Amino acid sequence: MDSLPHSVRRHVYTLFLFTKSDLKTILFPVMLFACVSAPTLSFVSFFRAFIWTWLHLLQFCISNQSLSLDEDRKNKPWRPLPSRRTSVSYAFTLRWLLVPVCLALSIAYGVTAAGFIFTISIILHNELKLDSHWFTRNTLNALGYAVFDAGATAIIRTDGSLEFPPVVLTAHYLSIGIVLTTIHAQDFRDELGDREEKRRTIPIVMPLAGRLSMPFSLTIWSLGLCIRWSRSWMQSVILLGSGMFIGGRFYFLHSPEADRFSYLLYNLWLANARIMPIFS
Repeated sequence: MDSLPHSVRRHVYTLFLFTKSDLKTILFPVMLFACVSAPTLSFVSFFRAFIWTWLHLLQFCISNQSLSLDEDRKNKPWRPLPSRRTSVSYAFTLRWLLVPVCLALSIAYGVTAAGFIFTISIILHNELKLDSHWFTRNTLNALGYAVFDAGATAIIRTDGSLEFPPVVLTAHYLSIGIVLTTIHAQDFRDELGDREEKRRTIPIVMPLAGRLSMPFSLTIWSLGLCIRWSRSWMQSVILLGSGMFIGGRFYFLHSPEADRFSYLLYNLWLANARIMPIFS
């Protein structure tokens, strides 16, 4: 009698493990952006946006991890596939089963375009390996954030409108620019694995310029946001100070452990930078 609940718990935890690494980098920041962007929201609308975002994230993660098994064996052996918690055939089936599920959910929630664009982006990023070059990699990451933000923000609203206020659109477009020019922060920690996979990420193709780009881009973005949208000196100090500090870490500290922690701090800076125009 206890086998069914145990089996259900095991499957749910397996799905959680697929997305575990991206909860703090995608799910939570996207939900924060959606919450502060919505003029009105409710528990039901929040739950719908959360489920939509998480299912699309799950679709991406299963696709990505089923194609990078050797890399995960070395870097993230706790994931479901390298730990043999589940099989590659199961992951493959679930990956393609999630396509119609996510598209149907997007249609039901009135964000068909977001669901369709995201599905195509996953194929381009993973199956067609456009993540192997730094330019297409950064571009698709920026597109992914944009689609997540647009879909979640539209779903979480309770007024039924798909039109975003000018300030939200401004924050949305700024977020695309910020992610496009800084998201290679994630690639420093994975440089060894990327070399083995023959990827041409920024830390590999232009190591010195890539390191230098972090303090430069984080400082410039922070300064611009503070000048135009900051409402208090404390807000400016936090964003600008953290941007300079985190950028400096990327430039001066080069170990994989240091890069992992710098990337964690970068995500906190990014979440703050993305919502600053909305609070203005």
